[in-house]
Amino acid sequence: MLRRAVTGGAMVIAFWGATPGAASAQAVDYSVVSPVAAPGPHPVACNDVGQDFSRLRAGESPDAYWEGDSRADGTGRYVTDLFVLPTGGHAQTVAVPDDRELYGRYRGGSYALAQLVCYPTTAANPRADYLLPDGRVVPRMQRAGEAPILADGQGRWPVLLFSHGLSGSPLGDGYLDFVVLLASYGYVVAAPFHGDRRFADVRFEELGDVIGAILGFDKFVAMQAVRPLGLVASLDLLLAHPHWRDAVDAGRIGGFGASLGGEAMLLLGGAGLTTSIGQSSKRVLIEPRLKAAVGYVPYFGQPILPAFGRDQRGVDGVSLPYLAIGGTADVVAPLAEIEDAMVRLAGTRQIVALRGVEHGLELRDLPDVLTWTLGFLDGQVRGDAVARARFARMHSVAGGSDDATTLDYSAPSPASGAERTVIEYRNDALDHYFVTAEPAEAAMLDAGIVVPGWKRTGFEFKAWSASSSHDLPTCRFFGTPGLGPNSHFYTIDPDECAKVRRNPDWTFEELAFSAAPPQAESCAADRMTVTRLYNNGQGGQANHRYLTSRSESAALREQGWIVEGAVFCTLP
Repeated sequence: MLRRAVTGGAMVIAFWGATPGAASAQAVDYSVVSPVAAPGPHPVACNDVGQDFSRLRAGESPDAYWEGDSRADGTGRYVTDLFVLPTGGHAQTVAVPDDRELYGRYRGGSYALAQLVCYPTTAANPRADYLLPDGRVVPRMQRAGEAPILADGQGRWPVLLFSHGLSGSPLGDGYLDFVVLLASYGYVVAAPFHGDRRFADVRFEELGDVIGAILGFDKFVAMQAVRPLGLVASLDLLLAHPHWRDAVDAGRIGGFGASLGGEAMLLLGGAGLTTSIGQSSKRVLIEPRLKAAVGYVPYFGQPILPAFGRDQRGVDGVSLPYLAIGGTADVVAPLAEIEDAMVRLAGTRQIVALRGVEHGLELRDLPDVLTWTLGFLDGQVRGDAVARARFARMHSVAGGSDDATTLDYSAPSPASGAERTVIEYRNDALDHYFVTAEPAEAAMLDAGIVVPGWKRTGFEFKAWSASSSHDLPTCRFFGTPGLGPNSHFYTIDPDECAKVRRNPDWTFEELAFSAAPPQAESCAADRMTVTRLYNNGQGGQANHRYLTSRSESAALREQGWIVEGAVFCTLP
């Protein structure tokens, strides 16, 4: 659960620095970036979540309703019981599929779901803040069916689905502040009240030994499985509601999940959820509208009970771009389980480790978490090429927490026009790697008929076609049979190309693709950096790899490969 990041309801976050500037043709070092300034540029308002707190019984707190905590006699409680208006919180009914394996005793039924929606508004918005019993406020809250007052001049706004941690709520201590903060950067943030305890009374402080989950495992599975159902229902309502449908962009939808909410984001991406003590897994759903997601201390299970099936195999083939920010001292959501799942993802994936951080969000860590989150979402959801390239080259945030990237790969955006995707292959029998930008050659290798044994590694980068007028062409060489190595070599350097062409050990094959040359090992702000590595003749044959992933390059270096440096600056 996120810990409180405000005092007395007022933001205590200072300005941490400026966001890096716009793209330029000059080389830029983005390995360490300045933290973003907080809050964002927009005032924030929220939808109607007005409540009648006189309905609370003696000894009750609003949190019990916000979190869906049943009374001692078994009668239920939910936030809709407190809403002044039946339409408060965009309340709706969500149907549960008739699937015993996923939903157990709740299959075929339905449940109530409300959501908090916070959004960028105008400075002139006259609506009053809504005071909560503990002194915190919902800013500029709509009332009695009022329509939202959105900020001007931005067209349709991107949407951010927000999923809180186990037994939390969007109005909970710390969560409300973070929802409002994210909205200040120009996102319409939709945060459902999951009401986890309506399905299973499991608390994360009890999950260190997983006993609480195992004793009521069918309920625990159902509680996790209904979360993505609720997130999809919240998104559907937002895109169809007359207050929102013309204000939000259905093509720019991202997600942020804390703890169990981080798991829910991968379930939205099509991951299989563990459904048995034997660690079998099953897909809940797949939400194709979700472009990317961030998980903060995401709960991916425990060593004896991973969240996504045995060895986290339930995430195999999931291509949802995902950023995981975990703590090295977190025993509730262990970093090792996060790593086991993340390495299996098929698309953009990154792990940022916060040294010494446990399961929560302290004020000192907020600048780092916010900078990583916004950098990732701006590139993947907003489609900002500079943000995408910057994030791919980013290793840590200056100052603040001790943060570092431990796993990274930024998949290129789909190629169009004269652009080409450069795909890496590996042949286990030959212990060799190879890259190609030619669709016909890639199709031949994928078929494995003419030249068997080559499999995609999952690493790619983007370039221009060799015949385009963009940048510089890349020379492709192959070792001359009987003289040179059984391997390919690529260079963009005209002098190096000419030198290799004069070497009888190498045969020039073609101009493979075009890219920009680096300047002093760095690339322009809107480009990603491709590094060339040499196997140092291991196995008796020379071989090279061309990677944008720093973590993969570091792993190769530990295996004796030589890092030859940046060789291409490519499109993100």
